[in-house]
Amino acid sequence: METKKNSRFHYAWIIMFCGCCIVGIQLGVFSYTIGNFYLPLSRELNVGVGSIALYQTMSAFASALTFPTATKLMQKYGMRKVLTVATISAALAYTAMSRVNALWQVYLCAVWIGLSSAFYGGATVPGMINNWFAKNNGTIYGTCLAIGAFVGVAANPAIAAIINASSWRSGYLAIAIFTAVLMLPVSLFLVSLKPEDKGMKPYGAEEAEEAKGGKTENKVTGVPAEIAFKSPAFIATLICVPCFGIVYNITNHITTYASVIGLGATFGATLTSVSLIGSTLGKLTLGTFSDKKGAKAAITLAEILAITGLVMVMLSRSIGSWLLVLAVFVFGYGASTTSLMGALLPRAVFGSRDYTKIMSYTSMAMSLGVGLVSPVYGYLYDWTGTYVTAFCFSIAISILCITTAHFALNKGKKLMDEHGK
Repeated sequence: METKKNSRFHYAWIIMFCGCCIVGIQLGVFSYTIGNFYLPLSRELNVGVGSIALYQTMSAFASALTFPTATKLMQKYGMRKVLTVATISAALAYTAMSRVNALWQVYLCAVWIGLSSAFYGGATVPGMINNWFAKNNGTIYGTCLAIGAFVGVAANPAIAAIINASSWRSGYLAIAIFTAVLMLPVSLFLVSLKPEDKGMKPYGAEEAEEAKGGKTENKVTGVPAEIAFKSPAFIATLICVPCFGIVYNITNHITTYASVIGLGATFGATLTSVSLIGSTLGKLTLGTFSDKKGAKAAITLAEILAITGLVMVMLSRSIGSWLLVLAVFVFGYGASTTSLMGALLPRAVFGSRDYTKIMSYTSMAMSLGVGLVSPVYGYLYDWTGTYVTAFCFSIAISILCITTAHFALNKGKKLMDEHGK
């Protein structure tokens, strides 16, 4: 195949921009603003916060079941066509969400949102980055996630302001409009799944070839999927990856927490934004830290910071609200590994050979685990009348995350030595 020579500006940077937009919608808008809707929806529909939070479970399950199909459709019909249809579908789903009047309608729209957003999550951006960049994938993907978090920093208070000025219905409608305006130009004209589709090599491929003495062989190493799927390391990875999302998902309750302790929803939205600022910095630095020190060190550091932040949140009730601001920043920085390590851990454990195939299953585990367990936070508050139990539950999940990550990486090293050549 003929390939275009790398120029000073490589199309991979356009792909990075596309990744930032996709993550910005999926995390910054779809995920990070969801906490603003829990309380007003529960009050209007006269149901518990846990019942409203359950719609995230419905959405996550729908996404999880769609991830493998989404990957296949993009490979068969092209990323531009499939992502454009998904964008239109997501915008219509959020428009429908703005019109609901009953809990069953909320759940129905949640499934629709999940089916649409599956094409934004899973292996979409990690796979695209993995194809287009021959090195520093952690840094590049971490930057995309950081931009996504930055979008959340702006979107979260904006949606809160719209809800306060008008209603939660206007908030959902604003998400629908923003999704269409931002994503349609990207999906129609810019995205590309593989550099081969444009007759190019991945960014950094020439440097890698020169380092090998001009050889054009580009050998991909890693554990074959059929061996990985039968290993204890894979089971541990399937347990660990959802833990990243479950821990971070407590962020969606910060606005509600601020309201129930008397600080107000506006202050709560500010706290969520502070957490997202910490998350932005975490994604910018932890991806690079993982590239240099390894996934094990990065995961351990991140989860210890998440635990520290949660302990500080609980102590803030007796010390002062200023500590709460610092606490959510520390927590956000540590828990920012949600998507970053969810994408990097499978590669660290099993290598790159069948990364996309393995990633599709770990993404499914992430979505199912987060959807199944995250509503527990709302139910724990409903049952106990305090968020302290929810914070303690999140700490326990952080400890489980560290334990399973270490186990998976240790077992994965042995697999790579035996089967990764």
